[in-house]
Amino acid sequence: MSRNSLLYILAGLVVLVAALHGSAMAFSLYWHLSWFDILPHTFGGVFVSLLSVWLWYFSGYLGKHSLPRPALLFWVAILSALVIGIGWEVFERALGHTWSPEGYWLDTYGDIISDTVGGIVTGLFVVRASRRTSSH
Repeated sequence: MSRNSLLYILAGLVVLVAALHGSAMAFSLYWHLSWFDILPHTFGGVFVSLLSVWLWYFSGYLGKHSLPRPALLFWVAILSALVIGIGWEVFERALGHTWSPEGYWLDTYGDIISDTVGGIVTGLFVVRASRRTSSH
């Protein structure tokens, strides 16, 4: 797993999340398709967790370019998606972007679960990729 390949994946994820959100806003998909919110949150969780792994272990900005144990990679991915996901929900609440007050908590829990699933997927990906890299 190279530093540049992760950057390309991150760039693709930014485009994907922006396209999903832009389409949802343009065509009112968040309101017409109740499940649509799962997609940007899950891919957003993938983006945040992969960005965190890249910053900590590949960028050279926050330490050495060495991979830790696979379990630590996995937990960095999951916890970063969870922490940023919760932070995002607090941010939305503080700005008053809660369109459905009666379903707010259920929606918030679903969003955090979707973010965390993205972190789990990323954790599994980076653990598998790191094992493949270390075996070569």
